[in-house]
Amino acid sequence: MCVVEWGGLETSTLIFYVVVMLASAKLLEIPFRRLNLNPIPAYVLAGFIVGPYVLGIIEFYLELTSIAYLGLILLMLYTGLTTEFREIKSNFKEVVAMGSLGIIVTFIAVYTYLWLLGFPSIISLFIAVALSNTATETVAGVLARSGESKLRSLVIGASFFDDIIAVYLITLLTGFGLRELSIEDLLAFTAKTVAFIAIAFYISSLFSSKYTRIYQYMSKNYFWFASSVVLIALVLALIARMVGLSELLGAYLAGVIISRSREFHDPMLRTRIALTNFISDFAVILDVIFIPIFFVYVGLSYSIREVDVILYASLLTLAMIGKFIGVYPYAYTVFRDRSSAIAAGILMGSRGSLDIALLRLGLEAELIDQTVFSTVLTVALTTTILTPLIYTIVYKGKAV
Repeated sequence: MCVVEWGGLETSTLIFYVVVMLASAKLLEIPFRRLNLNPIPAYVLAGFIVGPYVLGIIEFYLELTSIAYLGLILLMLYTGLTTEFREIKSNFKEVVAMGSLGIIVTFIAVYTYLWLLGFPSIISLFIAVALSNTATETVAGVLARSGESKLRSLVIGASFFDDIIAVYLITLLTGFGLRELSIEDLLAFTAKTVAFIAIAFYISSLFSSKYTRIYQYMSKNYFWFASSVVLIALVLALIARMVGLSELLGAYLAGVIISRSREFHDPMLRTRIALTNFISDFAVILDVIFIPIFFVYVGLSYSIREVDVILYASLLTLAMIGKFIGVYPYAYTVFRDRSSAIAAGILMGSRGSLDIALLRLGLEAELIDQTVFSTVLTVALTTTILTPLIYTIVYKGKAV
């Protein structure tokens, strides 16, 4: 019998690892689903259990890294596909202000605290960035059945804006690694990123207004539509990499370009139906295979013994309070309702997939060590669990 090897790892072993990763993830996912909680913490916990720090069933191999990273690229594509560009555009001022204030206050609080503790500036910067984002998937899940349409629209829009900032910062930090950034480097990189994003948005505007036949042609056949979406995402990811940016940015923008097919007038609704069906089918594939594999892979590096308890407690407090203080005052001026403003401040405190992905990339790039990784990861996972619970308790009078 011919035994195929992938970089030193036998095919049978690779399949065994994938089976263990998926089986453990789905087993631990059950109680989280029953409690209507985001299953990401369960996946990370599964990786911790089957990884080298507990059972030692799975070891690190390049093949696992490649599979996991493909899952991350597809996750970024999905994030772009589910971005409601018109929703952000129609409430642009409120969305940008709410998202920015939450990011700025949290970033300053975390960075200043770590700087006072004597952490190197690059590590303080990295942790502050990782804890400044809001998890769109958690926010959307919590608000899915909410009757407060304005709250849902603005908070999800603000979290999408957070995602765009997070993608930029991921690209920045992973692109420069341990190098100290000069003003010239930062300006040049920012200009390159802004130009890349602007071109992608301009193309998407042309497609959704003047060249709508492109979307119509893609959607004539569902399988052609699905193939085109994945191909466009991979091509843009490759282009982003070639110009010195992150593949994640390219995949995300590809999703945004395709998502704008909702905007043009299509009497037959063929394109909208194709997009809706694809997002639904794509979400199933991600939930069943790629998202669990990626976060189990993250969990392989997680060690609860490495968690600095004092640092964990302080960062968790700053992460939750920073978002609330940043969002609540402005949200109150928008909603003119204290309970809605409180709900917005609570919901914007959740961290999720992008933050955890950034931590994993930082560990691989040796920006952070194992203790920082495990501690900040625990903070992110805790907010993922706490946010829906706090929202339900505090806002249950208006939640549906």
